[in-house]
Order: sequence, then C-alpha cells, then structure tokens
Amino acid sequence: MLAYGLAPRYDFAPPRPFQGKTWYNPFQAETLSWSRANFHIHSYSWGGLTNGRQFPPQIQAAYQRLGYAWIGISDYQRVNPQSPIPLYEHGWSVKKVHQLCFWPREVVWIDFPLPQTLAIKQAILARLRSTTPFLVLAHPRFLHSYSGADLARLGGYDAIEVLNRYGDSVAEWDSALSSGHYAPILAHDNVHDVENPHELMSRWTEVALPPDASQEALQAALAAGRTVGYKNRTLAPITQAYPRLARVALAGETLRVQLTAPVDSIRLIGQGGAVRASAYQTDHLEYPIHPSDTYLRLEAYTAEVELYTSPLVRGQPTRRGVPPIAWGPTLLQWLLLGLPGLWLIKVGLKKLFAPRARPTDAIQ
Repeated sequence: MLAYGLAPRYDFAPPRPFQGKTWYNPFQAETLSWSRANFHIHSYSWGGLTNGRQFPPQIQAAYQRLGYAWIGISDYQRVNPQSPIPLYEHGWSVKKVHQLCFWPREVVWIDFPLPQTLAIKQAILARLRSTTPFLVLAHPRFLHSYSGADLARLGGYDAIEVLNRYGDSVAEWDSALSSGHYAPILAHDNVHDVENPHELMSRWTEVALPPDASQEALQAALAAGRTVGYKNRTLAPITQAYPRLARVALAGETLRVQLTAPVDSIRLIGQGGAVRASAYQTDHLEYPIHPSDTYLRLEAYTAEVELYTSPLVRGQPTRRGVPPIAWGPTLLQWLLLGLPGLWLIKVGLKKLFAPRARPTDAIQ
C-alpha cells in the first residue's frame, strides 16, 4: 500500500478532438501491399507458469505455414531471445493491466498488483515510456483493465490492441480516438497453444508493408498507423482469400475507399463511435466529409472475417505525452502518507528502546 501512496498524481489535460483543415491518411499510397503479423504470442517460459505450450521453433513454424511475415513472442516479463521481433508483455496485476513493449531497452518489473487508479496506470506508462519506442495497451476489455474513460485521459502510449480473443475493445478505442489521441489498431490472437485451431489466427494484423521490409520500416509503419485489424469469424485459421484495402483516397472533401473484393457490409465510424456511412454488398464506399468529422475509420464484414482500419484523422496524428505531475496534490498525498509513517516509526522506536523490568524486579 505504501507504493500506491508514493505514486504521483498527474495534471491530466481535458480531451481535445482532432482539429485542422487537412486530413492525415495513413493509407495514401497509390497501391497498398500487405503483410500479415501477430505480436502477442506466449511460448513455454518461467517453467510453464504462464501457460505457454510450445517453444519458439514450433511457434515460428506454425505461423510460417499460415503465411505470416512478422511475429513477436511476447512472454511475460522477458524478451525471448528467439523472438523475430523483440518485445515482452509487461504486467502482473490481478486486473490484467498489461502493456506490450516493442524493441525494449530493458525489462521493467515494477507494477501494482491490486486494482489500479488512473494515476497508477499513468505512472506505469511513464516508467515504460522511457524504455520502449513503441508502447501498446494490451486487451483493455479483458477484465476491464482500461476503461474508455481511462483511454481518453492517459498519455504516453502509441497504439491499442483493439482485437484480442480475450475481449475486443472497439468502444474503448473510439473513446481514445474521440479524445484526440492517435492510437492505431493492433489485432492479436494472444495464443498460448499454436496447436489449438480455435486460438491460432483468431485475430491478426495486416501491415501496409512488403514482407521483406526491415524492422526499422516496420516500426515506422506501426507508429504511422498503416495497420488493419482482422477478426476471424470461423473456428479455424483462414486459408482462403479475404478482402483487403486496395485504396483509400481523399479528393477534396470526399473520401473514397476501395476493397479487393465485395463484402456483406461496410461501415464508416467517426467521433464518439457513431456510424457516419454504410454500404451493402459492395467493394467500395464514397463519403462526403462533414465539418463535424474529426476521425474516420472503416469496418467491413463478411461471413468469415471482420476488418477494422486504423483511423484517418483531421489535422495531425497527435498523441498525448505523459502529463505533468500535479505537484500540489502529490506533495499533500506524500505528507499525509508520511505523518502516519513517522508516527509508526516513533512508536516502534519507543517500544524498542523502552526500559524493561529487571528479573529481580519481576520476582518482587
């Protein structure tokens, strides 16, 4: 409990939706090439305590058979030396307030195991921020580790794991975007057993990047939001072709989206998670942008898959940094925590050095 009291308080800025006369389009290339990725995989580690079933060679073989270009083994609290993409999953709290730390300079062990306040969650992000160039909030919906209100105020994170087989966090994602924090989508199956077809490829990420690109290019693409998340609606890995983004273009105040194949339905989502446009049994959508639109993201549905794009945003893809410490409330908190602590120390010292009755006195 002492550690909870020592965590600082923060001066959180109010939400500020995206603004500007121009639009940022992460998919503005004339032609889009895609590579499949998954960055949330658990291998056998820590003596089996974390429930990973296979070792890295088996994991890599399973994903290579499915045509994945990028995989990252995200063991808890360790960077697996055999992971093609170096990362780890941070966190050991009971409410699963976890983060994915890509290309980390160190593994951070500090965490708060009991339920966490907004300030505690921010303190953890502040500590992780200095150790990793790409910081992702893992599975917000899982045990409600991060609420939509949290994501609308926290700063210092780069992306959100929106799709995860332990719970999809689309509403929470929209809260972050509506607050003006640019958070691209990542989607992962969070697999613990690659031999279980219900786990493998239940969710995945497509990156607008050639599969032979460098890790530096991958990092830039993830940060820029050139990602699309997929959800598998079947009970086994997808082996047939599925729709992908072919083109996303802005012509003046008109947005045009083209898919590689027809889908059952397309939805365009904007501020507050509101549906801005929809179309059915088609491979394209055209939408006249309104002055009230602050961000726009696409969803598409077939019988086999759901597709979710990272957003286009008005102005620049800005992210909130770690907010400044609110020193007044923080110092008051430390003072209130310190006074009982000093009293306990005084009582302890008094008992330790109090004169004791001699044996002869006790006999009398």
